[in-house]
Amino acid sequence: MGLPRNWIGLIFLLATVGLYAGIGIMSRTTDAAEYYVAGRRVPAIYNGMATGADWMSAASFIAWPARCTSPASAAWPSSSDGPAATAWWRCSSRPTCASSGSSRSRLPGGAIRRPPATLPGIIAAILCSFTYVVAQIYGVGVITARLSGLAFEIGIFVGLGGILVCSFLGGMRAVTWTQVAQYIILIIAYLTPVVWLGVKQSGVPVPQFAYGYKLEQITAKEKVLIADPKEQQVIAAFKAKGDEFAAKLKDVPAALAADRASTAAKLAELKAANAPLAEVQAAEKAVAAVPKDEAAAKTAWTAAQAANAGRAKPLGGMPPHAQVYAGDPNGDAAAQKTFDVSRRNFLALVFCLMIGTAALPHILMRYYTTPSVKEARQSVFWSLFFIFLLYFTAPRSRCWSSTRCSRR
Repeated sequence: MGLPRNWIGLIFLLATVGLYAGIGIMSRTTDAAEYYVAGRRVPAIYNGMATGADWMSAASFIAWPARCTSPASAAWPSSSDGPAATAWWRCSSRPTCASSGSSRSRLPGGAIRRPPATLPGIIAAILCSFTYVVAQIYGVGVITARLSGLAFEIGIFVGLGGILVCSFLGGMRAVTWTQVAQYIILIIAYLTPVVWLGVKQSGVPVPQFAYGYKLEQITAKEKVLIADPKEQQVIAAFKAKGDEFAAKLKDVPAALAADRASTAAKLAELKAANAPLAEVQAAEKAVAAVPKDEAAAKTAWTAAQAANAGRAKPLGGMPPHAQVYAGDPNGDAAAQKTFDVSRRNFLALVFCLMIGTAALPHILMRYYTTPSVKEARQSVFWSLFFIFLLYFTAPRSRCWSSTRCSRR
């Protein structure tokens, strides 16, 4: 019933690209100031939306399935809102908030006439932009291919064609209002399912504020699941399978010979008994699946032993939903060390990602499109607010999705 999935994806893709292309055409201009800095007349709130779309962009769309299905909440971006505020304020408000305003007025002209100071900046900007653009274009190709059913390579060129239409006619002016539309679509796509799940499950239309309560429910559900006798049976089955592979690894040549003999004997027995064709074919596949030599057997059995040992842990090896870092600060020395390393790595990753993104040229450039220094400062606030709104919602969507799945 209804349209095929590929058609639905293609319709959404063409509708959004058509919207952005229409904005680009309506924003076309031949004025240099309009083309490069949108005439410096973008209101602070809209500049904040545009910066939010610039900041999150394709990565937030691609990461959505991972946020809904990831096993733990250890690396939610919402934990980095504090460093984001500090880093971004320092990085973005410095060139736009000079007391004399000269930094803003001299950027297109005077600053470019200083080759010794400008050349390293140009090189750094090109390298940073190239690295970022490669990731973004890859994301464009993935999204286009998934929504349209086209090959990944073709999806890249289709996506680039849409970007070209949206930007080359109107420059920064077209890009600004296109990004405002992108943010509106992005935040609606994020908030709608979370609000709907919140209303359905708790009757609260603002589920962000019921996050702690839902975490308690999920934690209680995890404890019930771990203590369930059927779950213990599954754990025992995986443990037995892992022990079987571990025993084989103790004497690989003998175990390989035994496997070959048993599978060959089973196949001969089925053929002699004139067994059904499906059983014979299954036995033939079992014979073909036996490793070809001792090295292949050791590799395959080691991987299988590790996989089964992981599945033999509570919750299939996944950490509890409310666990922030790996390890245990109250455990033994090894668990405490794991906890400290995990926490430091997470904080270092947050710092690098937020500082790196805040310093990207296309983020900093957004603050040259506002009419005044005051509005540049205001747009920093709005940018942080709009980014916070989405990142604050992301772990809540994961929480509500987990509750929904556990009920099934």
